[in-house]
Amino acid sequence: MSVDSSGTDILDQYKHISNKLKKRFLRKPNVTEACDSFTSLGQYCENIEMPSYAGMCWIAAARCEGSLGNIPGETSCLVRSARNFVLAEVKNKSLGCQSVSDENLQAALSCYAHARTRLPESCPLATGINLEIVESLNKLDINHANEMYLKDAVDLSQNSLDIKVHCLELLASNYIERGDYTAALDTFTEITNLLENLPPNGTRSDVLLNCEVSRIFLLLILRPAPQKLAPHFTKLLETFTWGDKNDSHLNACCMSEELFLLLQSLVITCQSLDTSSLPYLEGCMWPHLTTDQKVFFVA
Repeated sequence: MSVDSSGTDILDQYKHISNKLKKRFLRKPNVTEACDSFTSLGQYCENIEMPSYAGMCWIAAARCEGSLGNIPGETSCLVRSARNFVLAEVKNKSLGCQSVSDENLQAALSCYAHARTRLPESCPLATGINLEIVESLNKLDINHANEMYLKDAVDLSQNSLDIKVHCLELLASNYIERGDYTAALDTFTEITNLLENLPPNGTRSDVLLNCEVSRIFLLLILRPAPQKLAPHFTKLLETFTWGDKNDSHLNACCMSEELFLLLQSLVITCQSLDTSSLPYLEGCMWPHLTTDQKVFFVA
C-alpha cells in the first residue's frame, strides 16, 4: 500500500476507504473490497508502529466483517484491534506521556467486550479473552480490575477442570498481590478440594503442593483464633505439628521429606512465638518456594 507514514495521510486513506462504503444511487457499496482495504491499512500501521491507528483500522474491518455475516472474522478483527490499543497504551506509558483519560485502554476494553458478545455461549475463547485482558492490565501495572475478569474466567471454565484450576491459581496470585490473604486462602482451598480426590499426575501434584505450602503460610500470617478456625484448617495445621510424611494428603502432592520437615519446623516455631530461627528457616526454604510464596516472608 502506497501510504506515507504520517498520521494525516493515514487518516486521509481511512476516510477514502470509508467513503466507498457510502450508499450511492442504484449502486451497492463493495463491502468486501473495503474490508480488504481496512485490513491492509491496519497491517501497514502495525508495520510502521502506529498501533492506535492500526486499532482504528481493525475496528473498521470488524464492522465490514460483521455486515458480511462473517462472525469469526469480526471477532478476530476486534481482538486484533484491542491488542493494538493495548500496545499503544503501553508505548505511551513507556514514553511518560500516558493519557489521563486512558482512551487507548478504554478502546481496548471496549473491543474485547464486543468480541465477547460475538462468541457462542460457553465458548472457551471467552475465557481466553478474559485472561488476555488480565495480562494486558498487568503490563500497565493495573490490577484493581483483574479480580472481576478472573472470576468471570473461572465461571466460564466450569466444563474444563484444568482451565478452571489455572484461572483459580491466577485469582489466588492476584489476591496475594493485593494483600487479600483471606480470599487467597479460600481460593487455594477451593483448588485443593477440586483436585485432591482425583487420580494424581505430575501437574496436579505440583498444583496441590503449591496450594499446601501457600495455605500453611497464609494460616500462619492470618493467625485466626482457634475457635474460629475451620476444621479442615485445624487438621492441616495438626499435620504440620505432630503429623508425619506418610499422611495420604501429603502423598497426593508428592511433598519431599525435606520440605515437610521445614514446614513442620516453621509451624512449630510460629506457634511457640520464638521467631529467632525464622531467618535460618527462610534461607533453607527459599529454593523450594514460588515467587508468590517468597512474598509471605515479608508480609
